[in-house]
Amino acid sequence: MSRTAEYYVAAGVLFVAFLALGELVTRKPALRVDSKALFHARATPMARFFTFSGRWIFLTSGFVIATLLFAHMHRSVIIPALLLISQIVTQTLAELFKAHYRRVRPEYWIVGLDIGKSYPSGHAVTAMVYFCGWACVVAFSALTPDLKYALVGVLIAWAVCVDWSRLALGAHYLTDIAGGTLLGSAWLCAVLGAVHQFALAHAP
Repeated sequence: MSRTAEYYVAAGVLFVAFLALGELVTRKPALRVDSKALFHARATPMARFFTFSGRWIFLTSGFVIATLLFAHMHRSVIIPALLLISQIVTQTLAELFKAHYRRVRPEYWIVGLDIGKSYPSGHAVTAMVYFCGWACVVAFSALTPDLKYALVGVLIAWAVCVDWSRLALGAHYLTDIAGGTLLGSAWLCAVLGAVHQFALAHAP
C-alpha cells in the first residue's frame, strides 16, 4: 500500500471510530470512563488560558503572524491558507455533528458556559487540526533537527493542554475530547494524503 493510500485509510478508520463513539455516548448515560475523568481544576487561570488559545481570536492572530512570516521568507502562503481552511471546515463539521448528536454538556462547569452541545469537543478538533497541523508542518520543514524537535514538542504539548483545559473547566466529558481528537485526526490524515498525492503528481 502506498503512503498516500495509508493516509486515506487511516482517515477513514478514524472517522468511522468517531461516528461509532458518537453513537455510543449519545444513546446512553455518561460512561464510566467519563464519570472517573471528572475533576475540578486547581489551576483555573492556566486552564482558562489554554481554552482561550483554542478560540478564534487567538487562532486568527496565529494565522496572520504565520502568513506574514511566510511572506517575509518568500515562501508560499498556501500552507497557512490550507490550515486556515482546514480549521474553518472542521469547526463547521464539529458544529454539525454537535447538532446531530445533541449531547448535553456536563453540569459541573467552573467558569462560564459555552453555547452548543457537547460531542464532539470543538477545542479537541482544534488541538489536532491547528496545533498538531502546525507540528506536521514543522516536522516536514527544513529546520535544524534540534529546533524542529523542540517546536514539534511544544506544539503537541500545547494541543494536550488545550484538551486538558476543557476537562479541567468541566466543559466536556472525556469522550467528547476523544471524539474531537478522532475527527481532527481523520481530517489531518486526509489532508496529509492529499498533500502527499499532490507532491507525487508534481514531482520532477
